[in-house]
Amino acid sequence: MKINVETTSPVERKLSIEIPPERVHQELEKAYVQMGRRVKLKGFRPGHVPRGVLERNFKAEVEREVVEKLVQSTFAEAAQDKGVEPVAPPSVSLDGALAAGQAFRYSATVEVKPVVVPKDYRGLSVTRRTPVVGDAEVDAELAKLQESYAKLVDVEGRDVAQEGDYALIDHEGTIDGLPFEGGKAEGVTVRAAQGKVEEGFLPALVGKKIGETAEFEEPFAADHRNERLRGKVTHMKVVLRGLKVKVPAPLDDSLAASVGIEGIETLEGLKARIRADLTKRETSKAEGELKDALLKAALEKNGFEVPPSMVERAIDQMLEGTVERFARMGVDVRQLDLDVARLRGDLREQALLQVRGAILLEAVAAAEKLEVTEEDLQAELARVALELGLPLQKAQQQMRGKDARAALENRVREDKALALLTQAAIIQNQ
Repeated sequence: MKINVETTSPVERKLSIEIPPERVHQELEKAYVQMGRRVKLKGFRPGHVPRGVLERNFKAEVEREVVEKLVQSTFAEAAQDKGVEPVAPPSVSLDGALAAGQAFRYSATVEVKPVVVPKDYRGLSVTRRTPVVGDAEVDAELAKLQESYAKLVDVEGRDVAQEGDYALIDHEGTIDGLPFEGGKAEGVTVRAAQGKVEEGFLPALVGKKIGETAEFEEPFAADHRNERLRGKVTHMKVVLRGLKVKVPAPLDDSLAASVGIEGIETLEGLKARIRADLTKRETSKAEGELKDALLKAALEKNGFEVPPSMVERAIDQMLEGTVERFARMGVDVRQLDLDVARLRGDLREQALLQVRGAILLEAVAAAEKLEVTEEDLQAELARVALELGLPLQKAQQQMRGKDARAALENRVREDKALALLTQAAIIQNQ
């Protein structure tokens, strides 16, 4: 097999491959034998269809299968032989048709990582933010807890709904005068406030007295989850049955005990724990900002192209992560009417920085001969297991696959390279 490699750009290689006639002949013969075994033609027993008949009926199909097989197998061989490491599937161009007794030629253009010789990555000048947690931040967290432990209580002294009240209602909806599934319910709690009806806000209730009925027209969205309701307009009758207001939990020792943190029984103990957690979070955030600053400073001194496919893959992973986070919160992103194209555009710069940073750190690790030991991997696994609240054994099981282990090694190697940048940097505390 003849192979020629052409560098068409720092992140692209073109492989021109010529497959000898004997290999083409061998693959064609095998393909016709397999075709003869599986086809059924009237007048012939399976496996006994003459070659000429097969060629007249299935020549195009056989040759297409052989071309696909030859390209798939020989490209992998050629790339390995020439030390080309693709980061995405190749773009293949055939140089003529497949013909028995003749060599078969094609070219494959493929993206590769750029060859980066890192420079000036020691002695970078950056600023480290000193994390500060004040009383205001602690009070804000306490207010969130008060809200999460708040209770709905009956309104006293009035029977007319005001903006922001929680209302107990019965409702009945019709479309073109006919009831529809889900249109009728009793004892539903909604909010008498501006907002979307489908999200539980009924502004029409403001000013209504308990026992009174509010009637209004409400259109369903064109992409409503119920296909039969899409674009329809419902006539709603809503009877106000009761009014409630939300009362935050009292800021005292009982709130602290209710949170359920082991060893925390008093308000002062809860405040101390919140302050410690916020300080830990802000410290971690500040360290992350420092690493980002170091990486950006290093990238400013090292310019290089990156394969577009790696950037697109990074965007895909970011979107997948977003979907997973929403799913953990019980939100189906398909109902959010997201503009995916706009989201991809918004994430592109971040993805580009992520990819360039990973490539540069890999180059720094190679230049500094940073090794990843088994002890390093086990320590990282233990850290990840603790962070995710998983048993160590389960985390180890998840990393047994070849790809998972490679990803873990890459992460540890990047961390080592970042630690080297940090140790060699000139850091001013802010």
